[in-house]
Amino acid sequence: MILDTRNYQDSMENLIENIKAKIMETGATIGQIINKGQLKFQRVTDRKFPTGIYLQIAFEAPPTAPEVIRSKFSLDSTVNRILIESK
Repeated sequence: MILDTRNYQDSMENLIENIKAKIMETGATIGQIINKGQLKFQRVTDRKFPTGIYLQIAFEAPPTAPEVIRSKFSLDSTVNRILIESK
C-alpha cells in the first residue's frame, strides 16, 4: 500500500491499526507489517504528491479477500494505491 497522509492528523500507529482492522474484517489473518517509510515515486502523477509512505502487509485470507479489500479502501483518502500479490 502507498499511504497519502497529507490531510491525516492522527498518529501513524492509529492509521496502521485502522488499516489492519479493515483487512481483518475480510476474514484475513495478519502476519508481518513493514513500514518502509516515505519514498519518492518513480513516476510522479501529481506534483503536489511526489512521495508516499509505503506499507507492506503480509496476510492469509480467503480467495475472495483481494476484491473485498480493494473495495474497502477505494473511498479511503489515506490509501493512495494498493497492490495485492498472492503467493
